[in-house]
Amino acid sequence: MKRIILLLILLAIAMSGCSGDSHLPQTEPGFGSCIVRMGIKNLGSIDIRLFDNDSPEAYNLFLEKIEEGCYTEASVSAVIKDYLLMVKASGIPEGTVAREDMKVSQLFEQKDESGIYPICGSVLVSDNFTADGSFMIISGTKENIKELEEMLNYKGITLSEYLLKAYGIKMTEEQLDLYRDEGGAPWLSGVYPCIGQVFGGMDLLDRILKETSIADSTYRPLDELVISGIEIIE
Repeated sequence: MKRIILLLILLAIAMSGCSGDSHLPQTEPGFGSCIVRMGIKNLGSIDIRLFDNDSPEAYNLFLEKIEEGCYTEASVSAVIKDYLLMVKASGIPEGTVAREDMKVSQLFEQKDESGIYPICGSVLVSDNFTADGSFMIISGTKENIKELEEMLNYKGITLSEYLLKAYGIKMTEEQLDLYRDEGGAPWLSGVYPCIGQVFGGMDLLDRILKETSIADSTYRPLDELVISGIEIIE
């Protein structure tokens, strides 16, 4: 009997260790350099841990924009169900586009071994970030990744083949397993800097993505969603 109990304890410890190893650092409570809160008028708020592991330059510029109040009375500029929510800084004329040499994909060099991934809840700056302050929160879940794989497999294509052919992104099965476990947008891996991770308010984000009606192919909300501001709270 004692031997059975001991074996059960050892098994529990082993399983606990495996579970801990499966978590990405960016999802852990102590990860990140500061915490910001994004308020959405009449709806609630979303808490985000910011970090500079993927790109210090993008992180610092985002903090500068927050401190300058660029997101007070800003708007949610795009809502794509099962994919993302995008926010653009306030007071930016429609159609403002960054010069080619000022686009994020050209300007900010990302760290190859940052250990940061565009998983569900990740905050990425957009390619037009330097011009309009736009950033996105990824919302795709592991169920979305599973559905995508099933669709691809039906066509005789693996997820790794799809990412390579469609986006030129090469991933190992170990890396793909991260998205199978956490959800996200693997096709954005290494494309735009990831500067934060949502840890509070995902239920609000999910509700917005589910209930918001969009105008047309631009994915702009029919009813304006206004950001009351983003403030550093810790």
